[in-house]
Amino acid sequence: MTRNFVFKNIASAFHASLLIASIGVLPACQEIPIPNYVKQKAEDWLTAPTLECPNVRILKAGQRYVQYQSGAAQDITDIELEVQITEVKYTCDLRNRGDERLAPQDAPWNIVVGLDISFHVQHGVATQHEKIENIPFFVALLNRFGQVVEKQIFSTNLSISPETSSKSQVHSEHIVLKIPLHDVAKAASYETVVSFQLSQEQLDQTNNAVDRANSR
Repeated sequence: MTRNFVFKNIASAFHASLLIASIGVLPACQEIPIPNYVKQKAEDWLTAPTLECPNVRILKAGQRYVQYQSGAAQDITDIELEVQITEVKYTCDLRNRGDERLAPQDAPWNIVVGLDISFHVQHGVATQHEKIENIPFFVALLNRFGQVVEKQIFSTNLSISPETSSKSQVHSEHIVLKIPLHDVAKAASYETVVSFQLSQEQLDQTNNAVDRANSR
């Protein structure tokens, strides 16, 4: 074996060892671990269907809330407080419930609806004492048959003062609802309604007022 041949074999072995070493190091350099939450977010973007927001409206029969002075004849001069729901603005978003513990029959999606409800507040001339009233209102989800699927009752705190009698103001509430849904394609068939939670007496008063207005 010649001296040149020995040197060539040594050089070839050295180059081969460098190549093997670089091949072994290359995957480790290229592989970058991706956090699980990033993978989950990417999967949500890829798998989340297109959402058509459910319609939101104010229930006409429960749009107005009137409070009369206790023991009064319930005439216009006996009104302490009159509140009307004037506007509802809303947004909606679709959330995968994959991070929650779900039973097989549970809905895999949540429609998250944000509601901004505006109230027009009119203080009556019959206001005699300063006080705070909790006015109940509700948000209900109706299916395509008009049946109530879900209903939540809230309250808005309004102050009554003789100093603000015969004056009006605007009050607002922000509500967030989570609506479980099995089939996102049916989201548009649902409807969200906003209304005051009225007593039977208040409903009768409202109906009588509507009848009087229609008879004119």
